[in-house]
Amino acid sequence: MSYHFLVGNDNGNSEHDLVIDGRLVQQPNVNCRVDELPWREEQAPESFVPQLQDQLVVTVDSPAARPGMYYVGKFALESGEIIDNLQIGIDLKSDMDLPIINTLAQIAAVAVQKAYEEEKTIPPQIDVEVDMAAALPVTQHTDETSARFEKRFTAGLHHVTVHLGLQRVAVKVTFPFVKVVPEATPVIFTLQKDASGNWREGDIFADFEAAYELGKKFNGSFFKDKRILHVDIGDGSTEYPITEGNRFLRQFVHGSHHGAGYAIEEALQEFNRLIHLPDSPRQFFSDVIKNPNHKYHARALKTLRLPLESQVRQIVQHVKKQLTKARNEIDLICVYGGGSILMRTILYPYLKELCDEREIKLLYIQPDYAVQLNAMGLDAFVRGKIYEALKNKAVQPA
Repeated sequence: MSYHFLVGNDNGNSEHDLVIDGRLVQQPNVNCRVDELPWREEQAPESFVPQLQDQLVVTVDSPAARPGMYYVGKFALESGEIIDNLQIGIDLKSDMDLPIINTLAQIAAVAVQKAYEEEKTIPPQIDVEVDMAAALPVTQHTDETSARFEKRFTAGLHHVTVHLGLQRVAVKVTFPFVKVVPEATPVIFTLQKDASGNWREGDIFADFEAAYELGKKFNGSFFKDKRILHVDIGDGSTEYPITEGNRFLRQFVHGSHHGAGYAIEEALQEFNRLIHLPDSPRQFFSDVIKNPNHKYHARALKTLRLPLESQVRQIVQHVKKQLTKARNEIDLICVYGGGSILMRTILYPYLKELCDEREIKLLYIQPDYAVQLNAMGLDAFVRGKIYEALKNKAVQPA
């Protein structure tokens, strides 16, 4: 059994967002290396398939990463094992094993789910060929780092064993072509077009339409010739690229080591003290913050307020620097990313005042879409004509 997948892969410091074969997968971007399976008794392998991403255990044998058995994503986070994550401000994603392992694991999981949906049986082996668009932070993206990251996927055959209880599925994954772009820039595709290639409409723009009285016929065509300052707030970095139409303006590359993760790191010690734990990972804190019903939610918010304000002030200063460099010749500031959700109540008033005084519009993406924009944009990119042209140029013999 064989498949060809198109993958848009956003390897965030905190969350891993991928669109694999049209399916959005969102998981904590963590894993842990283990010595044995967590299951002792035989369970129906079919019972694992529907929620496979939440109980993902794989064995990886790849030329690009350390071989071994791994718990991936939510299952790793909840396992109580010592987890591996991306150290914000320290780790270069292009050099880390974690993005490789988690990407391979999620692709293999979707392959197993697709095979079961189509055949109503679990095959012993699946071959998957993948065309993929991925991203690196603007502060890490160079010709060298992007080429190195691409080569880690394309350099050989990756063997992934997906464990469905005690049953195994061998998934062979190959990447004929991978393109790595700067983070934030794929969003221009998301703002303009939907998955079907039509001008984007709907509730993603509801607040923006209301704030500027743009009318009900508003759609993504509005952005096709606009000069946009992006503010992509992640866990470990914020990117401030400027795009014009579909062009990324290289002279305005800028990123800073500010984000929700730094605020969480600062709040974590106090949070652990309040809940009587000696230690807990950053992703656990993030999950508590996202869940208003969690018993520790109020305490997490309390410890986070001051560190968040500090990060917001820094981000606003970097936005001002970019505006100065661009001589305020910006049509729109667009704010998104996982960190933008946590910072919204503090950051929005600062940016709205800034935009109003400089005659710039502010598009602050709603929480339902804020984290997905990069993955959706990468998916649009991998399906588009530019990617196809780049691939054709790369595979043609010299």
